[in-house]
Amino acid sequence: MLAIAIFYESQHSIFLIKKLIMCFALVAIQQHPYYPFILAANRDEFFERPATPLGVWPTHPAIVGGIDQRSQGSWLALNQDTNKFALVTNVRQGPPQLGERSRGLLVSEFVMSSAQALDDLTQLAATQTQYAGFNLLAGYLPDQIYYLTNQYSNDTILSNHLSDQISKKTLNQLLKQGFYGLSNASLNTPWPKVKRGLFKFKQLVTHSQAGQQAQLVDKLLQLLADRTPAKLADLPDTGIGLEKELWLSPIFIAPDRLNYGTRCSTLILMDINKQVFCYERSYYADHRSLDIKYVFHSA
Repeated sequence: MLAIAIFYESQHSIFLIKKLIMCFALVAIQQHPYYPFILAANRDEFFERPATPLGVWPTHPAIVGGIDQRSQGSWLALNQDTNKFALVTNVRQGPPQLGERSRGLLVSEFVMSSAQALDDLTQLAATQTQYAGFNLLAGYLPDQIYYLTNQYSNDTILSNHLSDQISKKTLNQLLKQGFYGLSNASLNTPWPKVKRGLFKFKQLVTHSQAGQQAQLVDKLLQLLADRTPAKLADLPDTGIGLEKELWLSPIFIAPDRLNYGTRCSTLILMDINKQVFCYERSYYADHRSLDIKYVFHSA
């Protein structure tokens, strides 16, 4: 009976944790005199799920990003020729949802498309119910980025609810210049990791000078490796239980018995000369790490 109970708990935990994709992203739009776009993001996932680290896609050489080998989608990618960029997280609220299509396809199909971003996003509105809850940042680097979700109904510039009747007028609302934090709730929801991350992110970006890229990259990677848990009183209640809320509360999630945690930390910096710098640190269950750097001149 004990063995059955343990098996049930393990399976139930996996079912709940499968609500996660990439859990954390910080974005600065026109907040640095030399880097009009800065992104720092962590992807959290099961280590057993096969994925290709940041790099040029063999079948689409213009695309740079990681590849989820199971769905052939991506959590974060950009197009070197068009400056298209997309990033997705899931929504961790309420019972787990199963979508007909992988949310990673939102990213891969957007950056591969030759259509205009607004046309792509309008098309997405018609198919949004095929996906479990998602947050999507998508648009053009450095400062034409849209935030879209299929889970919230706030009629604000930062949270546009997608509906079958959505129009280009509704979508034609760019994120304003500023700092943004995204986890598994709507954009800038003040979860502890978002508040903590944004506070440090603003400090690092504000005090960074041109010519100090190496120092900025190092400090941003340190920020993404922060394992500080939230206080119990500050934890959100997303329906997964207090123990898991606490475990998932740091910016960096250490692997546990479910073999789940932060798989990679990714940085994207675009400078005023349209050079794009991509950095990624991949983490493995055996505590190894791999650093990747890719630089290109955007269109």
